[in-house]
Formats: sequence, C-alpha cells, structure tokens
Amino acid sequence: MASMEQVHVKLLGEFAFSTPGGEWIRWRANKARSLFGVLLVNKNIVVGKDRLRELLWPDVDRPSTSLKVAVHALRKVLDTHLGPDRDYLRVEYRDFGYTIEVGGDVIVDCHEFERHLTAAREAAAHDRPDAALRSYRQAVALYAGEFLSGEPDGWVTEQRHWLRLSVLNALDALAEYALEAGELIDAADACRRILAIDTANESAFRRLMMIHAHRGELQQVEQWYELCAQRLREQFELDPDHRTRSLRHRVLSRQFTPGPHPVQRAG
Repeated sequence: MASMEQVHVKLLGEFAFSTPGGEWIRWRANKARSLFGVLLVNKNIVVGKDRLRELLWPDVDRPSTSLKVAVHALRKVLDTHLGPDRDYLRVEYRDFGYTIEVGGDVIVDCHEFERHLTAAREAAAHDRPDAALRSYRQAVALYAGEFLSGEPDGWVTEQRHWLRLSVLNALDALAEYALEAGELIDAADACRRILAIDTANESAFRRLMMIHAHRGELQQVEQWYELCAQRLREQFELDPDHRTRSLRHRVLSRQFTPGPHPVQRAG
C-alpha cells in the first residue's frame, strides 16, 4: 500500500477501522470483533486456539465450533471492506492457533500510543525534555477513550486497566514537563484530562492550584482545593494531604509569590 492508502485501526474509544479509500467501518461488539481485538493486541504472534476459547468463551468448558464461526465472520468483514487479495490484516491459521499480520502501513492506535510512550521515556532518560514533551503529547492525543469501549468480554479488563494507568502516567509526565517549560495551558489541560479519568487525583488538583497561584488567581485556587477535598471525602473518606493543605495555606496567606516559569514541582 502507498502511504496515502494507510489503514487505521482504532481500539481506544469507539472501535473502527478505515479502508484504503478513507471510509471508516464500525460494527457492534460481537465475537468476531473481539477476536480481531485479541489478535491485534498480539500482532504477528500466534495465539493458540485453546487460549482464544479461554479469552472469548470463558464459561464454555468443552470445545465448540464457535471459534471457527468467529474466524469466518472476521475474515468476511475484512475481505468485504479491505479486499480479499490484500497482503495485510489477514487472519492466518498456524501452529494450532491464529495470527493476524499487521504490515507497516497499518496504523493501530494502541500500538502507536505505546511507541510514543517509549520514545518519551527514552528522551526523558537522556535528559531531552523538549523531545519527551513532544512524544508525551503525541501519545496522549491518541487516547480517545478506554480500550474497546463497550466491549463486554472479560478479556479486555487487563488491557483496559494497563492502558488507563499508562495514559495517567503519560498525562502526569506531560503536565510536569509542560509546567517546567512554562506552558501552563498545556499543563492545565493535562491535569483536567487526568481528573476526567481519575476524579480524585490529588497531584492533578495540586498542579491546577499551583497554575492558578502563579497567575494570582486565588479564588480558583480555593475552588480547586474545595473540589479536591470533596472528592477525597466522598471516595475515600480522606482529607487532602499536607502538601495540598500547605499549598492552599501559602497561597491564601499571600506567602506564595507568583513568579517566572518554570514553576516548582507539584509532587
């Protein structure tokens, strides 16, 4: 395929894949779609038939024809929309299992998410903050929602949880790098995205308080503090920790002086 004919697969948020012509294909959650997800997560690796049955039909003890039916249905969907003679995204039977070959012009969002995260961590390890910030931005931009949103099968839970933790860590790092670069809008956006996923993340609340403190916006500092305290009480029956309380005290008692960026770490 030429680069202009790339096929994109979205597993983060609403499931969809594009045809080489740019049309987006969606289909409701079923075993064929679940099988597609399992094989894509394990791209270019043979997944044994017993393992596939365990993942997709955990409550069925004896072998059945269900896997063959799902494979046939998946192949039919891919052949219909991508063409039967393609050399990519083909479901192959090998060594008592199935695999799906993912070529270089097939872009899978969760694979790209992981690639950008790896690049960001490598840049951070080599003290290249600009490159780390850029790669973290690229990673979090791909996270459009939880892995295979709406997928009822239990096998997605582990993958969903891992990706959720990964994006929270990425957003946390992005917020920190943006703060150090003095890019307060990006830092605040990252914190709000954290709170959309983890509604009682105290570190994100503290960063938002610091951002508004550096702008001299005392009322917003108090509002974020109160919301933080409310959520911690409701979810964990806890009060904000000493760092959050200390920051609020310093700001409201005018002991926190707005100054040039980068700002101090939120901790």
